[in-house]
Amino acid sequence: MALLKTLLWKAAQRLASDPRMREIAADAYDKARPKVEETARQIRDAAREASPLDDPTEFARNVKKRLTRKD
Repeated sequence: MALLKTLLWKAAQRLASDPRMREIAADAYDKARPKVEETARQIRDAAREASPLDDPTEFARNVKKRLTRKD
């Protein structure tokens, strides 16, 4: 287990130091950011409709409904 962890950590360090991989990661972040922000907004709106602490079932339904609807 320790050997696998070490190998994965070294591979991650090598990838993080590669300028090409940094560029690919930056592009992926730029593409994903609007979708992540929209999803976060929808979850916040669902939390306003039904409290996740008081009524978690209704909150989960609202989140599912918001995230699966096709606009």
